[in-house]
Amino acid sequence: MIAALVRGIVLLSLASTIGGLILGLLFPTTAAPDLDVARARLRRWVTTCLVILLVATWAELLVRIQAMSDAADWGDVTLSVAVDWLHAVAASAWTGGLIALALLAGQREAPWSRESLAAVIPRFSRLAGLSLLAVAITGSYNTWTQLGGFSRLWSTTYGRVLVAKLSIVAVLVCLGAVARYALLPRLVPSYAARGIGARAFRMARLVVLRRGHGAPSVPVESRLVAYVKIEALVGLAVFACTAVLGEVTPGRHVTFERKTTTHVPPATRPGAGGSRAGTVTPPRGDAERGRAVFARLECATCHAVPDQSFAPPTRPGPDLAGIGARHPGEIVESIMNPNAQILDGPGYTDERGLSTMPDYRDRLTVGELSDLVEYLRSFERPAAPAPEPAPTKEQAPAKEQPPASGEPSATERQP
Repeated sequence: MIAALVRGIVLLSLASTIGGLILGLLFPTTAAPDLDVARARLRRWVTTCLVILLVATWAELLVRIQAMSDAADWGDVTLSVAVDWLHAVAASAWTGGLIALALLAGQREAPWSRESLAAVIPRFSRLAGLSLLAVAITGSYNTWTQLGGFSRLWSTTYGRVLVAKLSIVAVLVCLGAVARYALLPRLVPSYAARGIGARAFRMARLVVLRRGHGAPSVPVESRLVAYVKIEALVGLAVFACTAVLGEVTPGRHVTFERKTTTHVPPATRPGAGGSRAGTVTPPRGDAERGRAVFARLECATCHAVPDQSFAPPTRPGPDLAGIGARHPGEIVESIMNPNAQILDGPGYTDERGLSTMPDYRDRLTVGELSDLVEYLRSFERPAAPAPEPAPTKEQAPAKEQPPASGEPSATERQP
């Protein structure tokens, strides 16, 4: 918790520093009293953020030394590190600039004029659009490398926090779109003719500008500044999720604990020696129809069977040769409830220790199940092992045949 808090302060101060510096570059060179005051306040804000960043960095260094937890860090110089840095800079320019803009333009004692807002906010809007594009590209790459699988979005803490972060970013994008396409064109009339957001502008204007039909009109400057403040608050929530992600083990490194179930080594797999207590005998079926069911379910994709009409399997799965020696009730159980008794083997189980065999409970009728079991019961004997080739040896000399009765031997025929 402390590490996440310190990391959040580091990220926030770094983003505020980068965003403040970039926002200062977007100020017009024309002299304006309100912008001169804003420049002075921006310099003080950036200096304060730099001091906080320095102190927070030292604090994070102490936490890292004490915890020695590098699970969420790459720890090398690779393309992933470069992409991660680009993602951080683009996000800092966007959200850090929003925070600085909200603090400067939202001052009640020194509000910005319409001309100053019209000079700064369109420039920042274009910068935010480019930053959003960079964040989307680099964030997609980081998700692909750090998550380790789509299912880990909901099966790991990292994935769930990432989903929360993406949801908050989506809210931030929607707020920015409303401000850009509904409010900003009213502040800068020529802005509506630029870009490809004309249709979005019309939709957002219907939602925002006509929401309070009949109510007193609110100046567009106030509405725009209010949206900037809301976006800044949402940006803080994004930083909170980012700080948590930095302290959580990435999804690709998560190892799931095996579920409590019965794992059977291949050497001790039950055979014809008897069935477990409570095993029932299913009704007899038709082996030919069962073979058709076996083909329809594509069971031969994972299981090798002593049936020459099926091609060899292309995916890992137990060999079904000799499965007919098992009790038919156990064959039913292995089909309808694969996790009741799991056969350990390469690729037979997933990362949680559960069987990779699909669930057929909703795909088989009782008759089809009986036919399938009858087909499997025909494999009573295990496949005979392939004979080993005999070692090549030099041919031994043929033994001398004994002479026929009454004929002298070779020794006797010699003079």
